[in-house]
Amino acid sequence: MAHAEGLYRAVIDSRPELLPWMPWAREPTLEGNIALTARDEQAWREDRFYHFAVIEKGSDLALGIAGLNLEGASSPELHYWIRTDHAGHGLATEAARALIEWAGQELHAPRLTLWAGSENHASRRVAAKLGFVHLGPLDWRPEGGLGDFPAESYELVLRPG
Repeated sequence: MAHAEGLYRAVIDSRPELLPWMPWAREPTLEGNIALTARDEQAWREDRFYHFAVIEKGSDLALGIAGLNLEGASSPELHYWIRTDHAGHGLATEAARALIEWAGQELHAPRLTLWAGSENHASRRVAAKLGFVHLGPLDWRPEGGLGDFPAESYELVLRPG
């Protein structure tokens, strides 16, 4: 809950870029963000997903989220976003790389998955930088803030089976 307000501000400041991919960017409110944060904290306690706030050293500015979703997936699913005014500097890659290491050590995950919108070139670049292998198009269409969209599937093997 400590970063709920800062993350809300990051969503508002980055809404045009988040909206195509994130349904929660449709009509963000501070109250809604606080409720999402409380839900995320409960989900952490239940080992359903783990969201980490990405915070800038020195300024304590909330930059975004890096997280793992374990709900309904055979492998943890990685996701990330960084506020627009700090994008393009490798921060999503840095945060995701730390989370990948954490997932291997703490969750003993043998592999991770992720998906990114087919036209979300920034997220797809991050996946490639992290060493994820492109598996092809998803066989379903995720819901974004502007409707559903085509997306691509990726996988990263952490421990060969």
